[in-house]
Amino acid sequence: MPALASIAIPIYNTARFLPAALDSLLAQDYPHWEGLLWDDGSTDGCAGIAADYARRDPRFRVLGNGRNNGVSFGSAAALDEARGNFVGVLDSDDMLESDALSSMIAFMRECPHLGMAYSQYVEVDEDGVFLAAGKRFLKPYSPKALLVDFMTYQFRLIHADAYRSVGGYDASLEDSADYDLCLRLSESCAIAHLPRPLYRYRMRRDSISHGSRLRQVKSTFEAAQQALQRRGLASHYALLLGVRARHVLRPKPGMVPP
Repeated sequence: MPALASIAIPIYNTARFLPAALDSLLAQDYPHWEGLLWDDGSTDGCAGIAADYARRDPRFRVLGNGRNNGVSFGSAAALDEARGNFVGVLDSDDMLESDALSSMIAFMRECPHLGMAYSQYVEVDEDGVFLAAGKRFLKPYSPKALLVDFMTYQFRLIHADAYRSVGGYDASLEDSADYDLCLRLSESCAIAHLPRPLYRYRMRRDSISHGSRLRQVKSTFEAAQQALQRRGLASHYALLLGVRARHVLRPKPGMVPP
């Protein structure tokens, strides 16, 4: 029987981008998936879009409690409903390449000892136009390197048993849940990189990584500190928090540079 991939799509006010994300699931050359659509109390019509896709294709399931609890809560709650052999997350403003699931599942079948695999990604602008190849994956993976460099970025596919064995997403960590999950998985299972760009990460001006950078840095630092404690390494290593400051020049809204 083919393996089922359960893909959580946490949704909050991304009506402009949501159809492209869901279309990228429909375009998969691997048909054995379920899309877990968790609407986190959107106010821009996302609920209607999700319901329309679920009517068109029963592989989509609409979930959610109508309240805004945050992306981490949505990811955790959606994957609590997962029926698949593998689990993953697609952000509602991003896109998968058409061979993302088939490539990742084939890779994990070739390496059955893996609990998680991650791919390469590319960055696109708000209109979906290619900007650059992502850079986070460039550093080779190791559990120790993951303490200071989040290279296991996008796209991740996780064996459902491995995901559940570490407790899944910590819904209380709104700014570092992905990183925290990868750290905990790195302490319990093998992880490997598939060197293929399978994910399109949309660079948005109002994204967490742009709008709340300092809060995110602090949260990821705390996740790494907790990992150091869990691994019994706190007496041998100390993590230091460094923040690189820089100024950026860009046109004001509505102004054309001379």
